[in-house]
Amino acid sequence: MIINFIYNTPTWLWGTILVVLLDTIACLGLFAFHRVVHVDVRRAHNELTGYAVAVISVTYAVLLAFIAIATWESFSSSEEIVDREADYVGSIYRDTQGLPPEMAGEIRKDIGTYADTVVGTEWPIQQKGRIPSQGWEPLHRVHSAIVMMQPDSLGQTVIQAELLRTLNLLYGARGSRLSAVQGHIPDVIWWVIFLGGLITTGYTYLFGFDDIRMHLITTAAVSTSMALVVVLIIALDWPFRGAVSVTPDALIKTERSWKEIPLASSTESGTLGPQERLGEP
Repeated sequence: MIINFIYNTPTWLWGTILVVLLDTIACLGLFAFHRVVHVDVRRAHNELTGYAVAVISVTYAVLLAFIAIATWESFSSSEEIVDREADYVGSIYRDTQGLPPEMAGEIRKDIGTYADTVVGTEWPIQQKGRIPSQGWEPLHRVHSAIVMMQPDSLGQTVIQAELLRTLNLLYGARGSRLSAVQGHIPDVIWWVIFLGGLITTGYTYLFGFDDIRMHLITTAAVSTSMALVVVLIIALDWPFRGAVSVTPDALIKTERSWKEIPLASSTESGTLGPQERLGEP
């Protein structure tokens, strides 16, 4: 599929291919139009054509800018979701310090396993545009451990309530992340983008240039400017796919911070250390 090629290939490569392809189509269309409509006929209407092109170009530019901004906001929102999820994971881990050692160790081990599973197992699945489910099991174990607690003091009761509150927030952040995995621009918008680009580029054919080479340069410049914005939109469209995507760095940094907690041991933080996942010694 084309979408798999795009998001499995470096952005500079598929972006260059797309720009060259659109420019080639635009220039070939100009050559064909140049043979059908004589340049003298077009030159006689250059002034009127210029007004029409200005209106169409501005309208399409506003449309492209709106879509690009909306796509960027969706991408930024996905990053914020991952940051919140990492914060909640870290809060649960830290709040266990007020619990009995055995109970605290069990919760820390499961929440560490959850973080490792999200980074090591779920993230590669997300990068393929599929919704993962492996993280639910350790998260449910954390939930069971918290709700089954029998507090021995008022302090532990407060900690249990805070852990449950944070856990519910973590559920919400996780659900939002999974929903964002397949969030992308609807097909109807892509039809509008490409049809609008076709009309805008095609209208430049109506100008009458004495030198066809200058007309080709003008048409290619218009096509390139639009194609670059389309490349940006495509790159940001699926927030967890491709070279330009949301990373699990927030969760990895959270796991690193656990080493500074006196009660946290290296065996409780999961199966893979964050340095190993990043390829660090």
